[in-house]
Amino acid sequence: MPTHDPVTAIAMRTLEDVVAQAQCGAVNRTWGHRLALSWLVRGGVAADWQAISFWQTIDDPVAWAYSEQGGHDHRISILMGLLDTWYLVLRQPRPSLQQRARWARAYAPDIDMGSGTPQLPCMCNRYQPGERQRIEDHFSAKVLRAFNEGPATVHPREPGWVVRQQDGQMVLEQMTWGFPVVLRGKKGKPLKPKPVNNARFDKLGAFWKRWASQPEHRCLIPAARYAEAVGTPGKMTETWLSVKGTSIFAWAGLWQTSDEWGEVYTGVMTENAPELEHIHDRSPVILTPDQWQTWLTAPLEDLHQFDRPFPADAMCVEATKELWARR
Repeated sequence: MPTHDPVTAIAMRTLEDVVAQAQCGAVNRTWGHRLALSWLVRGGVAADWQAISFWQTIDDPVAWAYSEQGGHDHRISILMGLLDTWYLVLRQPRPSLQQRARWARAYAPDIDMGSGTPQLPCMCNRYQPGERQRIEDHFSAKVLRAFNEGPATVHPREPGWVVRQQDGQMVLEQMTWGFPVVLRGKKGKPLKPKPVNNARFDKLGAFWKRWASQPEHRCLIPAARYAEAVGTPGKMTETWLSVKGTSIFAWAGLWQTSDEWGEVYTGVMTENAPELEHIHDRSPVILTPDQWQTWLTAPLEDLHQFDRPFPADAMCVEATKELWARR
């Protein structure tokens, strides 16, 4: 069997595109998908039952890249597992998780489908803010009103600490992590709001402009460390990242008052350092203390200086064996 047949390569790339679409919502099956599967069966790369399974899984009625029951994760695992099997038959390396994440983001151009489940487009769906007193001291922030301590590890739709500027003073508040975004299913019916907890820097002038262009809607997210899912879907483990030399750092964020969940916030993401791309190709925008005021007060066009990787040698990486459990 030729391992570098150009038609087979086109068929595999066509099906990789299916997985990319599936990670961002529903997929409409086409004759091109059927033709690609038929070609793989004809060439002995795929078995009939595998092609049927792939074809049926494409049509699963998932319209958002998040499922509290984990259904989306199972769907992606099936599709990706079949593709990986066919690469093995072809004796070809499978695309990296980072490459597949880049392909998927082409179908989520305005928002990152953050969720808390281990699908590839998601990133940093849990972090630890650190002790509140340390946060107050680190940012010289005033607590405006009494709050519960909140969870030690914050997940989307959970409360977390936010530092913003009010009347020239740093204030510490508690908000819900994730902007509520409502999309529509295949039949146009509004879906239940989902928390979008990551904002792409390259979209601050588009989808996120209504908040990013207003300094009063920018904030700092105190974080001691954040986690990424590393490994194969279904077997991903937690890897924690923190900044060397400090117990708390500032993650650039945006906030707003929503009708659904009250005050909410989201973290801004940028490209990761090349040395850390094996963990994820994107990372939080980490700001040093001398950059806080610029983020909180400067015009939007002046913020592009922060759209760059934080140095890898300034990061501490702690890989664990803990499975990336769904929340």
